[in-house]
Amino acid sequence: MAPAKKRARAAQSDDRTTSVLLADYRTAWLLASDEPSVEIVCKNETFKVHTSVLKQHSEYFETCLTKPFTESDGVVRFDDIEPRYMAFYLGVAYSYSSIMPHTPPAPSKNPEAKALRTPLRDYIEVYKLCDRFLSGHMGEFILKCIKTGIGDGHRALFRSSVDKDQQKALMRDFADGYEALEPGHAVQKELSQIIIDYFVEGISYDAWDDYMEEVMHRPKFVAQVSKGFARKLAEAMSARSKMKRKELSGP
Repeated sequence: MAPAKKRARAAQSDDRTTSVLLADYRTAWLLASDEPSVEIVCKNETFKVHTSVLKQHSEYFETCLTKPFTESDGVVRFDDIEPRYMAFYLGVAYSYSSIMPHTPPAPSKNPEAKALRTPLRDYIEVYKLCDRFLSGHMGEFILKCIKTGIGDGHRALFRSSVDKDQQKALMRDFADGYEALEPGHAVQKELSQIIIDYFVEGISYDAWDDYMEEVMHRPKFVAQVSKGFARKLAEAMSARSKMKRKELSGP
């Protein structure tokens, strides 16, 4: 299969965090064959994908790529999907077509020591595509990855309160993941509450006070964290105890 075609676009900085579990299908799952294919166009990028892979793992594509619903020009266009996340979604689909087992990552014993982790937002954006394209098994796998990522991020926050750079990075990771969620969907609404609960229990109060500016461009996240702290304070006052963080298991 030929690499995805790209139109010229402005250069982007390379400071974006790299996913270490999700794989772009163009570099990880390319399978050479003469099978029928379809072009998926997302904004300024075109992906040429095996029709069988799409139909096998997506009820949406199974319908729209089956006659008489198939696109007349062999092209499916999405103007509202970022190419980066479509590439990750296709990577998961291709991996499901391989012989590789799909076991969600186990919680890390020492997440604070990990140099690289897959951003929560990457997982969440792929989960949203699984939901949109009715990719049930893939969605269940990604959902487990999200929950593992939340748990690892929480424990890393809790254990690295004196590490300024890690606290900032984790704050941004939780904030970006939260803002990507769509509360109108039941599962995503549940995830949004889990993210807030685990963040509030993990973040150092001093770190939040010192570095909150890192996430001020994520107002919904900041507002919900503030409400989370208010709930903890109310509970502490009711019990006449000090407001303390606690390390959680799960989720």
